[in-house]
Amino acid sequence: MPTSRNRKKKKKNIGKQSDHIPHFSENAIARPGIAPDPITMNYYEVETNGFSILSFEERLEAIRNMGTKAATDFPKKYNALQDWFQRFDQLYILGFTFYYFMTAPAGYDEEAVTGGLEFPPHYQELLQAFALTVPRNYDPHPFAHEVEKFKKDFAEIGELIKLRHFNVPDQVKTPEALATHQIRIEMMMHTIAVRNWSYEHKMSEVTLALAAGIRESFLQIHGFDPEVFLKVLYIMTEKIQERLNGHRQLTIHMLRGKTYNQVMDIYESLFPVIKMPADKRTFLWNKLNRNLQELKFMFVTHSDLFLPQLLSFDFKNIATLADNKLTFEQVKVIMDKISIDFGELADHNYEHFLLNNPIHERPFIRTNENEVFSSLWTTMTDLSIGLLEKFCLEDEKLRKKYNEVRAKYLEEEIVKLFRQSFPMAEIFPGSMWPGEDGRLYENDLLVTIDSFAIIIEAKSGQVTASAKRGAPDRLNKTLRDLIEEPSEQALRFIDYLKRNSSVLSLPVKKGPNNNIDASKLKYFIPLGVTLSHLHTMSSNLKLMIHAGVTDKTIEELAPSINLTDLQIIFDLLPLAAEKIHYLQRRREIEANINYMGDELDLLAWYFDKGFNFGPEEKKYGLFEVSSKSKELNNYIIGSANNEQVKKPGLKMSQWWRDMLTGMETRRPQSWLENSYILLNIPIEGQEIFQQQVADLKKKILKGKAEFVHNWILMGSAEEERQFAVAGYCYQDKYFDDRNAIMGDILDDKRIANTKGSLVIGINIEKNHYPYSVLACKLSTTLFDNKFLRMTNNTEADTPSE
Repeated sequence: MPTSRNRKKKKKNIGKQSDHIPHFSENAIARPGIAPDPITMNYYEVETNGFSILSFEERLEAIRNMGTKAATDFPKKYNALQDWFQRFDQLYILGFTFYYFMTAPAGYDEEAVTGGLEFPPHYQELLQAFALTVPRNYDPHPFAHEVEKFKKDFAEIGELIKLRHFNVPDQVKTPEALATHQIRIEMMMHTIAVRNWSYEHKMSEVTLALAAGIRESFLQIHGFDPEVFLKVLYIMTEKIQERLNGHRQLTIHMLRGKTYNQVMDIYESLFPVIKMPADKRTFLWNKLNRNLQELKFMFVTHSDLFLPQLLSFDFKNIATLADNKLTFEQVKVIMDKISIDFGELADHNYEHFLLNNPIHERPFIRTNENEVFSSLWTTMTDLSIGLLEKFCLEDEKLRKKYNEVRAKYLEEEIVKLFRQSFPMAEIFPGSMWPGEDGRLYENDLLVTIDSFAIIIEAKSGQVTASAKRGAPDRLNKTLRDLIEEPSEQALRFIDYLKRNSSVLSLPVKKGPNNNIDASKLKYFIPLGVTLSHLHTMSSNLKLMIHAGVTDKTIEELAPSINLTDLQIIFDLLPLAAEKIHYLQRRREIEANINYMGDELDLLAWYFDKGFNFGPEEKKYGLFEVSSKSKELNNYIIGSANNEQVKKPGLKMSQWWRDMLTGMETRRPQSWLENSYILLNIPIEGQEIFQQQVADLKKKILKGKAEFVHNWILMGSAEEERQFAVAGYCYQDKYFDDRNAIMGDILDDKRIANTKGSLVIGINIEKNHYPYSVLACKLSTTLFDNKFLRMTNNTEADTPSE
């Protein structure tokens, strides 16, 4: 839905049409269990053209003028919007816009197809808030004839909402001050436009787990089970989908009528209307000039009057959906707390709706004493965690308990995730270690796989409402708490491990000490993991630096990844080597490349070439990849719905994949380093290399090889981070020379300055697949030399079978 976080913008399978005056087609209904084809998105370099030749002062003035004009025009346009609520029933408008603007057939992604969203979710939220500023107007006359004018009016309001934030304060006079202001705007726009911080099944999973953790305390304070409450919300969302799909099917059935009498008979049999006598039917038919399409359009328009009813629930029905685990009286108390009456927002500053919309905490409209309505069903799962927190904030002890549960849940889920994702690893949670300053520190999780170490720090803190609204102090503190602080903790622990390169026995709060052999660790990857989603703030750390939020360099900061994003990353990268390569390269490109995109955009980008860009890494200015993650939606959403979907992944040749899989299965000496080297060759290079090796095999077997010992040598494209892979083809009769020749290849001057070199030995007379033997040589900087690296030189390894 919102442009900046596509995968979290899932739309319900309720069947939107291409026209807002409905034109139904039964073919538009998705077949259950079969996912649509995945979307392919391109990334590109952003060009600034003429704007870039302006001086800073001229650019600032142009930006300011746009913002000033929008701030002036916005109140005028808002007042014009009120006229719609004077002429139409607000529930009818809200029901109409939800049904026709907010829903789509399964698999259809408007933003991917059209490049944008005509009516994003925050428009619906604003519309519901605006509707509650005046008493309800019960006038039920049709809205469809004026819908395009309404859309145009609201689109203008939406544009003004964005542009008014370009109204840069007068105190911003330097590029540095503008950068600071822009990061505030980024967070504010994230608050305005981004909905669904993860995929729906992930959001509900996290929210229900947190509710389970506070269940007993919550029951004592509020008297009802928070899990039951949340599950009812999710069931209500499913019921809305069923109702609207059913409504659509009924309308489609009516549209199949071949004669005017048949159309009328079908409509009267399917909808709760009074049957029309024959003479009135004839009168109506004649009035419509005997035009069957006009008759069908009239009935479709009339059927829209039932939409508010379809989006409403009475309290008895809600209690039934709760399997009577919530009483009618409990439902009434709950809904009273999360509902708003018509006219209740009359004195509310409508400009605050942009960043502090009251409907986020109270997403329902009270229509009578025992019934509520909402038009926010596409984002109800996203709002549910805020509703849970709303109840927790009503009691200080419950609030503290909730924060404790958040922290414990995050730490436990991280440990669980890494155990599942790295079955060969040693897992060390909660190590206590002494700092040089005499203080005792605690590391949340250390994961070691041979000579590689991943150092994880968990941060369960929340992004406060004031931070989302861009309040400078709160925003800066939030970003420092969730990104800078875990970076410092992780890097501090890495430094400790490097300074104490021996077998360490580190205490934990409960249980036996963690016994860690730090002497074998050479490569360190720091990582922060959060429960809160920070959008591009965490996936592009240079934003923080440029905005002056931190005085750290890019090398002193660690990537911060949301837990649900990390779960998806590890699911889509099946091999431990792929996960490690992604995390490290993900950190390195933050220093070397300018880009716009969130974490899963980066993952989808990684799948193209493994972040092996060649000269592109330095050539381009800014890569725009902010919709790239749409390529993942088909699998993530489809697999959650038990549909038949193809799993995306890093593009590589089958031979390359088999070598990596074989090494991870057998884990010979230096298998992870070897795998890391292989992953720095993109698929184009793999295919060329494979073909050249095949050609060399044929020459040797035919006796046409130029030398006694022959090999193919390929280097990666990046000049500053080169890796080399050699394919050495040999025959049985030269077996005794094999190891010496492989050593000579590793000493070849042409690859002397590579970060890592790997020789793939292939006995062409044996049926060895995918290789016969491997040998590698590693420099002191297997990772990019801007970052933490191994402490000791590594000579050429002995070949590993």
